[in-house]
Amino acid sequence: MAKKRLRVGLVIDYIISDYSQVIISGIRKTCSEIQAELFIFPIAEMHNIHSTYDYQNLAVTALISSKNLDGIIFCSGTQMHYLTKAELVSYLKSFTPLPVVNLSLEVPGIPSIVVECYNAYKVLIDNLVDVQKCDNFVIVGVKGNSAEAKTRTKYIKEILQEKGIPANKITLLKASFHYLDTLECLEQYYAENGEFKFNALLCLNDEMAYGALLFCKKHGLRIPEDLVVVGFDDLENSPCCFPPLTSINQQLFEQGRKATSILIDLIGGKEVDKITVIEAKSVLRDSTCRNGYTPEMENSEFCYVDSRPKNEVFSHNSGTEWYLKKSQMYQITNYYTEMQYNMTVEQLRTRINDDVRSFGISACAVVLYEKPIEMATPFDYFNLPHKASVFSAFDDKNNFDSNKNACPHKFDPNNHMLPAGILEVGAEGLFVISLFHNTLQYGYIVIRPGAYDTSVYDLLTKIMSTIISSTYSYSLMDKEKTTFRAKYDKLDVIARTDELTGLNNRRGLFDLGQVTLNFAKTMKQSGMIVYCDMDGLKKINDTFGHESGDRAIIAESIILRGNFRSNDIVSRIGGDEFMVFLEAASSA
Repeated sequence: MAKKRLRVGLVIDYIISDYSQVIISGIRKTCSEIQAELFIFPIAEMHNIHSTYDYQNLAVTALISSKNLDGIIFCSGTQMHYLTKAELVSYLKSFTPLPVVNLSLEVPGIPSIVVECYNAYKVLIDNLVDVQKCDNFVIVGVKGNSAEAKTRTKYIKEILQEKGIPANKITLLKASFHYLDTLECLEQYYAENGEFKFNALLCLNDEMAYGALLFCKKHGLRIPEDLVVVGFDDLENSPCCFPPLTSINQQLFEQGRKATSILIDLIGGKEVDKITVIEAKSVLRDSTCRNGYTPEMENSEFCYVDSRPKNEVFSHNSGTEWYLKKSQMYQITNYYTEMQYNMTVEQLRTRINDDVRSFGISACAVVLYEKPIEMATPFDYFNLPHKASVFSAFDDKNNFDSNKNACPHKFDPNNHMLPAGILEVGAEGLFVISLFHNTLQYGYIVIRPGAYDTSVYDLLTKIMSTIISSTYSYSLMDKEKTTFRAKYDKLDVIARTDELTGLNNRRGLFDLGQVTLNFAKTMKQSGMIVYCDMDGLKKINDTFGHESGDRAIIAESIILRGNFRSNDIVSRIGGDEFMVFLEAASSA
């Protein structure tokens, strides 16, 4: 019997984050080495007050249990913008007894990996002040409760003060960790002050620094001659900027590898360190190289100079990467436009596998709850329903396709994330993402991403949520419309039918007679109307009772129907009065 493979879960904020992608790559590497399975749960930012429905992403954490996973790695650093540490600790402990390893912050009682960046900042700022001759600093900090942001800002201020930079030469601006918000923050400062007098700009992550580079270009600030710029994280694009960006490398890849190794030991019952410290390193590039770098800098334990030739730096980027991403975004926006029509559930089910494949995804399963679940207010914990079904699924590795293979549709998601045999799980990881639209939870989607940019997959899952919501609403509306139509038709028949005899009543005669009359006029046909009543009905009623009278009326209707053609309109228009409308008939 084959040995059961370990199942590792990773809880991150967003799949489009470069920060998350580097951590994921480190975790994948270790999972591949030990042949573990990886599941990735993007939950957005908890308690995010600036996003109306981001809380809905958190629903997939209900799938994090010992039935689906052997342990999880939780990225806490990106969750501290709106959470307090006490709230984070409480949330992490809700996953126990499942083994948990925490990234970024020290959490009591949970093995944690923390990054120490003081020494990296110290060697960098020493160089900025002593060698690059910077003496007027602006720090672009972060709004909110981010512990990492507070620590970085604190270190920068402390080191600058130790270097003798006075408080009036240290300015703190606050944006967010995002490109456009940083650009807007700097533009606002420039508009209010009419100048940008600083000669050193320190951002708390690389994305912010990219926004700063654009700001400098727009306002003719030369880098590094007029202003040196520093980022943090040392993302993949930082060496490819113009000029290449100096940054702090907090060893994200190594964090992912280390976290996975610790989790494996924890699952195996081994003792692990409560705190693992990883030292960050400054990476010096052209954006801070105003006066060159000293040999001491190149040999520092907490710093290195990235002096790679340009052809080596750009070897992974042929210059067409932007056009590739543009084409991918064009494809996904076209798909969104194409899907803007009403379709039935079956129409969607038939096409969705091939639609998803067209974006390089090699495996996908769409799970829908029996009924959408209203989640109108933000939540931390989501109660999974007990009834769900696999709406569609395929895996090109095992050649499963729900359009071709029998699929165990209905299951209880509390027992397992997916029925067995649908998707293969490997070290490359499966993303598990909530499917929701506004306040309604529809289910979740499990995908094995391909080579497209992660922003395409993020947008694709949002589009699929919208499509599923639209299809569900359309199908519900169509069902209600069909039901209403059937009821209307039934009522219409009742309204035009004599209850006792089943013949047309007066209204039925007039409606059908008018249609027949109009047709006869058009075709220049003649016709006849026959009127008759029953003799002696009153005597039958008085002598034998009204039930006998009713039986006599019914007998009369049977006689009339039996003696006229099937297309003649036989009607009871009163108590004992009958009328027959004969199309294409004459007295001859």
